[in-house]
Amino acid sequence: MKVRIYKSPICIRGAHLNCPLPLSLESYWSCEANCLHCLGRKLNKTWGQEQRVTNPEAVEKRLRNALNNTAPKSPLSKALHMKKAMWLGRKADPYQPIENELGVTRRLLKLLVTLKWPVVVCSRYLANAVRDEDLLTQDNVTFLIEITPGGEADWELFEHSRPTPIARRLRIARHWQQLGIHVGVRGEPFIPGYHTPEQFRTMLQRLREHGLQSYNTYNLHMNEVVLQNLHNAGLDIEKIWLYNQDRYWRPIQRQLCQIAQEEGIELGCPDYVNVPAGWKSQTNTCCGVDVSNAFTFNTHCWKRRLQEGQEADSILAATWEGLGTPEDQSMGRLLLTRRSKAFYTMMDAEL
Repeated sequence: MKVRIYKSPICIRGAHLNCPLPLSLESYWSCEANCLHCLGRKLNKTWGQEQRVTNPEAVEKRLRNALNNTAPKSPLSKALHMKKAMWLGRKADPYQPIENELGVTRRLLKLLVTLKWPVVVCSRYLANAVRDEDLLTQDNVTFLIEITPGGEADWELFEHSRPTPIARRLRIARHWQQLGIHVGVRGEPFIPGYHTPEQFRTMLQRLREHGLQSYNTYNLHMNEVVLQNLHNAGLDIEKIWLYNQDRYWRPIQRQLCQIAQEEGIELGCPDYVNVPAGWKSQTNTCCGVDVSNAFTFNTHCWKRRLQEGQEADSILAATWEGLGTPEDQSMGRLLLTRRSKAFYTMMDAEL
């Protein structure tokens, strides 16, 4: 297969001040699942639909050079030098069918295991990932299984029935936990105006029946590509847009948190404003799983410390890792200490 090389597969999300896992590594540029609700498909519409493939040898050189760099300058170089936790497959599924032919994800995962690099692997194609169980059982690896609240209905509508069927994902997850693999489930997005709290509860009950203890939720990330896809699929995008607004989303989000508590599931959530007053995250990431060497200069970490009664200056000092820019420090202080009409800050949260 002739494909282009993915030249920049390592990056840090622009929303790093709100995420403990902003550092990502991609095996592939495009994604064969092409899920209707995926925010990332706008990238392909803008920059090209063709597949691009990461060169593992180039990644190894980049990582080893970063570890040996005694004076890193950019936030990305600093994060790599500090061996911060890596998300493998944020923009494109690392175990999509092309992986069966090329094996790029396995080579990257083997490299990260060799370097003892903390990594979170995220996929819907669990049947293709089974062959890597020897690597997934390593202590530095966590696997996030993608299952949205609608289960089989979502698999058919949003995922085009392409990835591993939902029931099999759950069976594989149970098997992996028995092998000692660190497993969590990523439930984003809950689409208000389409998904229901009843579906959410049913999914949590299915997780619990398979021995799974964590889930993650957030409402829909919207752009024109997502909305066009949902409209073409026959969904009421006006209702979905309306129910994504905070005044409608807030009571739904709080109900989901209550359901998770009732069902005994640890719930990860990056929405620090719309959760119930006093709601505390039980893990060091918004994804509902604990990972080693997660980023700390972010709202997720700040809220937990504020709830413990710590003062703003001490929180900033304790969580700053020197990874960002002076602008990041300034924005971090604004997020932690000020109210703003332009964006939410920690002072808008009910602590």
